[in-house]
Amino acid sequence: EAFLLSEFDKAMRLFKLLSILLSLCCGYVVGKECTNIPTQLSSHTFRYELLTSNNDTWKQEMFSHYHLIPTDDSAWSNLLPRKMLKEEDEHKWSMMYRKLKSSDEFNQQGGFLKEVLLQDVRLDPGSKHGQAQQTNLEYLLMLNVDSLVWSFRKTAGLPTPGEPYKGWEDPNCELRGHFVGHYMSASAQMWASTNNYTLQRKMSAVVSALSECQNKMGTGYLSAFPSEQFDRFEAIKPVWAPYYTIHKILAGLLDQHILANNKQALRMATWMVDYFYNRVQNVIAEYSIERHWLSLNEETGGMNDILYRLYTVTKNPKHLLIAHLFDKPCFLGVLAMKADDISGFHANTHIPIVIGSQMRYEITGESLYRVSDSNLYQHQYQLHPSGNSK
Repeated sequence: EAFLLSEFDKAMRLFKLLSILLSLCCGYVVGKECTNIPTQLSSHTFRYELLTSNNDTWKQEMFSHYHLIPTDDSAWSNLLPRKMLKEEDEHKWSMMYRKLKSSDEFNQQGGFLKEVLLQDVRLDPGSKHGQAQQTNLEYLLMLNVDSLVWSFRKTAGLPTPGEPYKGWEDPNCELRGHFVGHYMSASAQMWASTNNYTLQRKMSAVVSALSECQNKMGTGYLSAFPSEQFDRFEAIKPVWAPYYTIHKILAGLLDQHILANNKQALRMATWMVDYFYNRVQNVIAEYSIERHWLSLNEETGGMNDILYRLYTVTKNPKHLLIAHLFDKPCFLGVLAMKADDISGFHANTHIPIVIGSQMRYEITGESLYRVSDSNLYQHQYQLHPSGNSK
């Protein structure tokens, strides 16, 4: 019996050792993943609870793994078929990538569907759609300007009359400000659809208030939270998706310009992009392009998409360059190869990247990005919504 217990103890110790080794190996594999395979951190609800917790040990444990992103070329190289083992085959593989990516660059393709202008469409007020539009209009008119911009003013060091909204706009929420971006987009679209002048005055007041905040800070930065969040983002430290919010603000400003002819909004958007262009440039100069790709494992919304859209308005090559820098090469490369390695990825993080890559194709004619986009829809990958993300 003693012998059996001794053997059992040895077996248990061996099992524990194997478990530790397996954990280390799995941890290493997770660390090599291209992007955020869904975990508890993919849930916005869980992320909020984690970031507002005072339990530093829990935070450190949950944020212990960040995934590596290779450069554009090496992302493609990592997809090298196993049958290609010779050096000349590797060279052919790289050349195929470069040819596919660059052969028709800026050879814009025709035949795209054209949007019907919202200004040219009116809904029957008695229809269900017309009634829904009226409900949306009443909601947009109900929102208070001072409450919407409260955290922006706080961040800029300006007086903060009124009370801030709660929920996503709570002053303690790291995603505060993104609802305001949605408001600017929604109100611009509603103005184009209804020509409601009360709404026009309100949305113009929001843009003007945000402009005061931007001017007060004087750098081009505009957000409802301090720029310190981007310090953490660039240092690969825990932070809740600051570029996700910046995307929404930029989109709102651009919609205000395009749909409501607000030239002030365009100036604000381009000044914001100048600020972030310099930040990204500094990260690459101080560290490497790899460091920038690494930081993109945090959710960045549709930054590539909005920057490509901005480029179509400004034709500023700097806007095109920074849009490229928010594409996610290892993710789009997997799509281009039709590899079934993305099922389960966080949908809210990656579908906007695909939308942005489609915009890149429409602007540049690069076949690689058309292939990536079509493969996503043809193969119907099962992306993971996680939490309250859609």
